[in-house]
Amino acid sequence: MNIKTKFIIRALVGFSLGISIGAITYVIFTSETEPLNKRFLLMQLFGSGLYGAIANGGAIVYDFESWSLGRATLTHYLVTFVSMFITSKILGWFPQGILFWVFLAFSIVYLAIWLTEYYLWKKEIAKINGQLELVKFSSNIPT
Repeated sequence: MNIKTKFIIRALVGFSLGISIGAITYVIFTSETEPLNKRFLLMQLFGSGLYGAIANGGAIVYDFESWSLGRATLTHYLVTFVSMFITSKILGWFPQGILFWVFLAFSIVYLAIWLTEYYLWKKEIAKINGQLELVKFSSNIPT
């Protein structure tokens, strides 16, 4: 599968996840007595979907084999943070006074997810390398 197709698939999955998370967030943070504002809801859902598409589609940078892990991570972090910041400003997700705390929370959550993924992939790679060593040993392949 080529990189363009991977990006499109990831972006579509991200858009769907973004809409789902946006809908859940809307239900949780909207009062039952508040009248339904269809235009506002559609804007929120579309913004959430667009952010999901950018964040998930942007993960394509990890597929660039010539890029280091650090470069891919920094690029993805910046793309997701800047797009979240712009989307949140346009859609009014956060009050002006807490933007530093939003940045801090975003960075901590991003780091936690990244470290978890890094650990899981490192463990998987060690497992694969161990299996390769067994195959190499059992085949008596000279090194």
